[in-house]
Amino acid sequence: MGFEIIKDGSITSVPGFLAGSSHCGLKNSEKKPDICIIYTPGGSICSGVFTTNSFQAASVIVDRDNIEKKNVIKAVTVNSGIANACTGKKGMENAVKTQKITGSVLGIKKEEVLIASTGVIGKQLPMDKIEKGIKDSSSIMSPDGGSAAAAILTTDLAEKKIAVNITLDNDKKITVGGIAKGSGMIEPNMATMLAFLGTDARAEKEVLDKVIKKANRESFNSITVDGCQSTNDTVLLMANGESGIEIKKDGRHYKKFLDGVSFVMRELAKMIVMDGEGATKFIQIEVKGAKDDAQAKKAALKIANSNLFKTAVFGQDLNWGRINAALGSADCNFNPDEVDIYIGDIKIVENGTGLDAKKGEAEDLLKNESICFAIHLKNGKGCSTVWTSDLSFDYIKINALYHN
Repeated sequence: MGFEIIKDGSITSVPGFLAGSSHCGLKNSEKKPDICIIYTPGGSICSGVFTTNSFQAASVIVDRDNIEKKNVIKAVTVNSGIANACTGKKGMENAVKTQKITGSVLGIKKEEVLIASTGVIGKQLPMDKIEKGIKDSSSIMSPDGGSAAAAILTTDLAEKKIAVNITLDNDKKITVGGIAKGSGMIEPNMATMLAFLGTDARAEKEVLDKVIKKANRESFNSITVDGCQSTNDTVLLMANGESGIEIKKDGRHYKKFLDGVSFVMRELAKMIVMDGEGATKFIQIEVKGAKDDAQAKKAALKIANSNLFKTAVFGQDLNWGRINAALGSADCNFNPDEVDIYIGDIKIVENGTGLDAKKGEAEDLLKNESICFAIHLKNGKGCSTVWTSDLSFDYIKINALYHN
């Protein structure tokens, strides 16, 4: 693999990154942190990918502008509980004010601060609480990160964090680490949630842009929980250069760096699926033999976003007809009479028609928490893998009572 996973690692496992968090009153529970600051005092080059939703949160607008101007980034302030989306001029003013408060408290420029928000859409940020949270969080920043991974969560049940050391060709090492949040409103049409990654490698923005876009396609853009896109989706990759090792586009270390970033982002993406709202199953869908990779991904996502398929998996019902039906609506080039479908190693559909030979064994596989489906279209060399979760009664409960 070329790299080792750091036990209990996160973005603060990366040299030069600190974090602190606190509870400022955005969440109902007094015990849960709801604001955090990620800080790299020496500054970083930053790249990001964001939601493509037309309704974009104020934080997305601010961050995209900041990154496009190639500003050095030293801090990211993240709040949960309130999305600050669809909040008009006042929401934008509060977003900029969050930057200014963070800059003032840390003694850095406003332009060196990025922000992110997640939570209920349409509510204004209570800036007195935000200011208190920034001051409290900044006072306890440390390399262990405190509860930063917990502070960014909303309906999530588990923290999502990971870090790896990457051994390069010259036996030197660089580190990549990250934290993420996401449980519902996960649709693979841009970043799909919040994620913050750091590395001690040195790289120009153009290199980071290339890396994050490629890694994103194979990670956060390859997951879906409910097919609903958020207004706040943000993934940031910050390179502070602490290692002194430079990653160049055509350099000897580029491939390993890309592989390391991709691994971290892919593992965080899988954690999001496993923590999908009300989820009881982790589902991998692999499409092979498509005309090209794009058509393979289109087909895989069509199945992954099928509520009928997802509820069948929840009910442990081997209803392969729901896969066929979803696949047939994907607007891809293939012959339905040549399609094979597997669950695990067991073929359940051959040439478009169901098989009963090992039905009992196939049904037993549906009892597992992790289930793999493979679809062979026999129309080319295109392939794609996506990850999703089942759709349960609890998903409805969680979202029916989201405002309560």
